[in-house]
Amino acid sequence: MIPRVVATATFESIVSGCVFEFFVNFILKGYIKNFEVHDPHRVGRITVDLQGRVNDCRALTYRQDIKAKNIEKYKTLKLPTRQWGYVVISTSDGVLDHEEAIRRNVGGQVLGYFH
Repeated sequence: MIPRVVATATFESIVSGCVFEFFVNFILKGYIKNFEVHDPHRVGRITVDLQGRVNDCRALTYRQDIKAKNIEKYKTLKLPTRQWGYVVISTSDGVLDHEEAIRRNVGGQVLGYFH
């Protein structure tokens, strides 16, 4: 979990392949500036430079299955408003945010969400 931040900060977390893709989604949506992986050949660490826009971030350890038709309902339950926030889903097309998964009409496993 990433705590609520007000200013730019650095955060360290254990990294795996899915976590790496989760942070790539963060960069694409403008929530973080950059991240750096230390010792990528083993289960290493990742250092993240935050923008100050992250209010809440949850990575689900139990990888919840979700169908394409239920993504909108899940998003409504987990995100505070319709204006911001993303649910990150691991699909057969790769790791996608909820908007792209709805557009492609694919379901998968929920990795987490952020807003």
